[in-house]
Order: sequence, then structure tokens, then C-alpha cells
Amino acid sequence: MVRILANGDIVQDDDPRVRANAQHRENTSRQEFFSMSPNAGHAPPQQQAARPGGRSPFSELNQQLVNMGFPIWNLGNQVVEPVMSILLLFLLMMVGVRGLLLVGLIYVVSHLSQR
Repeated sequence: MVRILANGDIVQDDDPRVRANAQHRENTSRQEFFSMSPNAGHAPPQQQAARPGGRSPFSELNQQLVNMGFPIWNLGNQVVEPVMSILLLFLLMMVGVRGLLLVGLIYVVSHLSQR
């Protein structure tokens, strides 16, 4: 069998680049399945400043919340930003646990139907 690398190269399964990539993915997936880290998924400040005007109000709000101490956490391979955490808490207060479970079920069904 063959594998396609991230840069588009097609290589055999026994290629060292495939093994190194598989080991890296295995290690990071174990560590990041459900981890809380203060700045996960954010570029360093010098890289963010390189894109003036390319930031949305939500990303600005997220950055301010992170600076105030709200955590960024990972759920599987999805990064949950502070704005989404606050939205989930707001929905929990408004519709309760059953409503939140219904919203989650609709979200999962919609994503599975797109595949």
C-alpha cells in the first residue's frame, strides 16, 4: 500500500517519513484528547501581529478572554475557544441539560450527514 504525505508526496508504507509522522500523531493524540492548555491552537503574538486587519471581532474577543485567564481546551481534535465555552454555559442556563443534549445530537447528526 501507499500513503500520501501532507506535502502531496506518494510514498510506500515502509518509508521513514510515514513512520515518523505516525508516531508523532500517536503521541499527540494521546496527549491532546482532552487536555486543558492556556494557549493551545494560538500563534505566538509576533505572528498574530503580522496579519493586521485580518482578525474578526470573535478572535479579538477570544484573545481578550484568554488574556483574562479563560482556558482554551481540546475535545478530541477540536479546539474549544473561550467564546464557545461561554456560549455553551449560556445555552445550558437557557435551555437546560435536555436542550443542550438535543443541540448536541442535532450537531452530530448534521456532521454525520455531511460525510
